[in-house]
Formats: sequence, structure tokens, C-alpha cells
Amino acid sequence: MRPAVSIIVTVYGVEKYIERCARALFGQTMEDLEYIIVDDCSPDASMDILLRVLEEYPRRKGRVKVIRNEVNRGQAYSRRVGVEAATGEYIIHCDSDDWPEPDMYAKLYAKATEENLDMVICQSYHVYADHIELSRDKLDGKDMLGALIRQDVLSHLWDKLVTRKAYDRGISFPQSDMSEDTAMIIPLACNCDSFGCLHEPLYNYFCRYESISRSGYDEEKILGMKENFDLAISFLESRGLARKYKGEIVSLKCCIKALMQSFPREFYLSIYPEVNLAYLFQTNVLLKYRLGHLTHMLGIHGVSRLFKKR
Repeated sequence: MRPAVSIIVTVYGVEKYIERCARALFGQTMEDLEYIIVDDCSPDASMDILLRVLEEYPRRKGRVKVIRNEVNRGQAYSRRVGVEAATGEYIIHCDSDDWPEPDMYAKLYAKATEENLDMVICQSYHVYADHIELSRDKLDGKDMLGALIRQDVLSHLWDKLVTRKAYDRGISFPQSDMSEDTAMIIPLACNCDSFGCLHEPLYNYFCRYESISRSGYDEEKILGMKENFDLAISFLESRGLARKYKGEIVSLKCCIKALMQSFPREFYLSIYPEVNLAYLFQTNVLLKYRLGHLTHMLGIHGVSRLFKKR
């Protein structure tokens, strides 16, 4: 009999944090869970710690699949390996430096099955070294696909329980690790017919500055992010949705511009040049970034340095 929920966890270089994550996962109140652990050739003791913790939860041992990549392949590839191995009715991801609340998956699954939903999204806590913030996702339940494209609801995979059927409807898995979740969640949302929200923080997102998404951006990372945005946009086009979500796609493209204030002008303007003018009118972008964008367009380099991302 297939499990209710498959939880996919990729592991690499998280020996400082994996015990907290493992205890939160194996200590869930929901029993009918499948755990897919993908070891991306972690160079430290992460897997040893995880397996040691698993010994304390004997009822979970038969529900854990451990897969080891032959070589280090990165987050995007490892997520794909996990999805291919998962057998659950629903699928969700968990980052190995984060941790879920004890009843997270029970609540998400109950909402999904009681209301026959393809995707259920919850709130989260963003945990910093010195403070905690509640996620600012706009979970109003109206046109969730549009909200995901324009990033009113962020593209994380760990706060969204998704029916397995959505994964089986022709999505293309990303190659780059930069914003790989955007390349996955937008096509997945396209494949979902119904959405639900839990206005309750059930996941703890640990914001550590050495992580791939917070360690700064160079040209290679920006191009990787663009590659994944393009993958999501191409999926929308293939489903005939690009015209309907034209404004939302512009907002998505502008997200990259907001990270690029300190880049050389030529490279900056070459990324999605079709939105260079529209960027100035994006009200969801801070004014200082729009002013910085204007100085790039005008070539006023001395002024543009005032608006570099700190």
C-alpha cells in the first residue's frame, strides 16, 4: 500500500544542523510517512548523525530509503532522484538544515484529503541568528499560480504538499541549483487543479548566510537563475498561459534585476532586456532598487554605486 506522504530530504554538508532536522522529521505525529534521504556525497558526518538518530526511532526505520549519489551533483539533481524514488500519494521536500513542526505533515495531509486539494501551502518561520520572522507569503487563496509567478508566494518546495499526479504530468527538472525550486513549483502549480492554505507557521526555515541562496551572486549564479526562470516560463508558454500571466512573468523576470545592482552595466542590462523599462514601474520592487536600475539605464556609474545591494 502506498504511503500517504513522501518527504524528500537532500543531505550535503549539514553536520551542524542535521540532528535537529532528523529528530523533527522522525518525531512527526503522522505515522504514514515515507522518508527519501538523498546523500549528495556529503563530505562530513551528516549521514552518520542522521542514521544514528534514526536508531532512536525504530518504527520509522522501515519507512526510510537512503540513496547515495555516485558523485556530488547538487540540490536540483538530488531533488529529482528523490522524486523518482518517492511512492507517496503526496510529495513534499525538507531542507536538511531546517525543521518542521511536529504536526506539520499531519495537518497538511488532513487539509488536502478533507478538501480534495492538489496543493496545500502553509506559513513558515524564517529563523535568523538574532530574530525570527513570520513568512510574508500572501496566502489569500486567489489565483495561486499567478501569486507564485510574481513571487507573492515564494517558490519554496518545503512548505507545499503536492499531489504525486502533478509531478507525473510532464514537468522538466532543472539542471542549475540557483532557484531550482522556481523551475519546479510553477510547473507543478500549472498541473494542480485545486489549492488550499493553512494560515499557520508549520516549518522553520533556517536562514544561514553560507547557504547557496544567501552567499552572494556572481554572473554564473545569475545565469543559472535565469536558466531556471526560463524553464518555468517555457512551461507556461507550452500550456498557453503566457499571455494570461504576462504581467506576472514580467514581475518574475524583474526579481533577477533586484539582485544585480552592483553588476557591470552591460551584463545587468543584458538580462531580460525586454523588462528594462517595465522594471521602473514595478511597485513590488523597493524604490531604491528602481532608482539604481534607472542609473544603470542612463549609464550614470558614479550615482549607480549609491544603490548597490549591501
